[in-house]
Amino acid sequence: MKMEMGANDDEKMRIYERARMAVEAVEACDMELLDKTRKYEELMLEKHKKIMQIQQLEKIMRLKLAEADMFQLKANEAKQEVLRLQRIAIVSEEEYGNSYLRHRLREAEAEKQYLIEKIRLKGHSKAFNNCDGHS
Repeated sequence: MKMEMGANDDEKMRIYERARMAVEAVEACDMELLDKTRKYEELMLEKHKKIMQIQQLEKIMRLKLAEADMFQLKANEAKQEVLRLQRIAIVSEEEYGNSYLRHRLREAEAEKQYLIEKIRLKGHSKAFNNCDGHS
């Protein structure tokens, strides 16, 4: 019976040892599961951060595109203003040129009238001198 008890004790020890190893294996699995869960949560947090960064960059990109559109519109308006001012300058130049030519024409007409009067006066003076000399 002692032998039986010894064999029984050995069997119990083997069962106990297998149970202890199974518990250790479960504990190891639990630890691995906790580690994997922690890593998963870290990855999810990192993913969330990346999504937030992407959304922020997309907002900045939309803002910069709107800003670029605004500057392009302002540049187009400035070009139109330059063209308008150039047309005004050309018209003003032409008007100034025409005004200058009209002024010069009036001066030339006045000089012409002066010379005609001068010639007439010389003609009258000669005629008067001729009349005085013949009398």
